[in-house]
Amino acid sequence: MAIPDILIIGAGAVGSFCAAVMARKQLGTIYLYDIIEDLAVGKALDINQASPYLYTDTRVIGCNRLEEVPGADVIVITAGHARHAGMTRLDLLNKNLLVATDLGKTIMARFPKAKVLIVTNPVDVLAWFLKTRWPDMNVFGLGCSLDTMRFRYFIAEEVGGSVDCARGMVIGTHNDDMIPLVNHATVGGVPMRHLLHDNDIEKIVSRTRSAGTTITQKLKEHSGFYAAAHVVTQIVESIVFNRLGTFPLSVYCRGEYGYTGISLALPSVVGSDGITRVLEIDLDDNERMALNVCASAMTEITRSIQ
Repeated sequence: MAIPDILIIGAGAVGSFCAAVMARKQLGTIYLYDIIEDLAVGKALDINQASPYLYTDTRVIGCNRLEEVPGADVIVITAGHARHAGMTRLDLLNKNLLVATDLGKTIMARFPKAKVLIVTNPVDVLAWFLKTRWPDMNVFGLGCSLDTMRFRYFIAEEVGGSVDCARGMVIGTHNDDMIPLVNHATVGGVPMRHLLHDNDIEKIVSRTRSAGTTITQKLKEHSGFYAAAHVVTQIVESIVFNRLGTFPLSVYCRGEYGYTGISLALPSVVGSDGITRVLEIDLDDNERMALNVCASAMTEITRSIQ
């Protein structure tokens, strides 16, 4: 199998740590690009010089221009304005729409067959924007994948067990309307509802929804990046090795769950062709109502952009 080319656009905290984790896992030839002169080059040098203790010979190639990248099988977009304390993810919308527009043109001109994973916030809106502006782009967003990782962590912490045994998923949108699927959560195969009282479960849901904001409030001028980089790497690994892993990705809806023309974070099987299938799972009345809230909010936002 040919070694895949992976392009990370944006050498800030998330992008550069993604490059380091992907190099450690030897996922392919990794190109790191940033619009700020020499930022990606410097970050790549730093990562590469850690390779003796990362136990990898994979090199990260820092680039000042996208013309330096010969090809890309997978593109990860982390570029854009980051959320600071007091900001919502939607506060970033207008600024990052401009970034997405410029990148969309370049990607379709230079790398039209790449699988594109957008991490930049507001991720669900930007995934929709790129897909509607460039319908042939194989693009999807990180969605609620990071929230799902946090949900599993909080479940394990509350139960007092290993995170390896905690299973759960968050769907909807990557904001305060996100829907942790409590009825589908398990620990060691046992439904979470059999192990915890309702007030403990409510605490897990609340912590999951506020986790990103809590981190941003502590960091003031920055947002979290360690967890994001690891979940992004898991998704990229599923693509390059055709693992067919399931993640709640921001996918353009074509009738799934009754929605069309918007992007929502839904359970998606992802492999070497990108998203191969969206899984429709049973939702109770409350979960269905919550998903309708997410869909209505997304519809309102997309209308304002059009």
